[in-house]
Amino acid sequence: MGGMQLRTAALVGVLGLGLGWAVGSQMPAATPDTQQGRSSAGPRPLGVGQTAPPQAFTEQLRLKLERQPNAPHPSRNPFVFGARPSAAPAARGASDGAKVQPAAEPAEEPEPPRPGSQFRLTGMASTEGPDGPEFTAMVNDGRSLLFVKRGDTLAGGFVVAEVDDSSVTLRDSTGGERTLRLR
Repeated sequence: MGGMQLRTAALVGVLGLGLGWAVGSQMPAATPDTQQGRSSAGPRPLGVGQTAPPQAFTEQLRLKLERQPNAPHPSRNPFVFGARPSAAPAARGASDGAKVQPAAEPAEEPEPPRPGSQFRLTGMASTEGPDGPEFTAMVNDGRSLLFVKRGDTLAGGFVVAEVDDSSVTLRDSTGGERTLRLR
């Protein structure tokens, strides 16, 4: 049985060598294109048939990099909501050689928001309760979205006094009321 396996392996080896010889004889011999007097548009191995010295390519690359346009500085980012404008226009003006004048006076501090002015009604939801619809208000406090019902307490000492289908009434600690309406 060992002799049969040896003969099979030898036969496969001889057939492989014969097939390689047959395929190799069908292909033309590889000669560099520069010897035949024509140049190839395809890639060449390194060091074979270069038509220009590498210094010329280096110079071309350096010139292209110098002529590269500067990346544009966007004036606003559509993915940021309510952010303060950046100082990018001032930096861009400075790179163009224009003189940037420093501010003569610091800007005034904005006045603090009025009590309750930080709340905004953004939506309403209702569920059927035993006494009719029960409303839940979606109130944005400037940092997060709050789901509030009648009697809930909000930051700053505000209490939700009333919630109906299109508005919410907030009562502060002094008894003053403020009504938020859907827009």
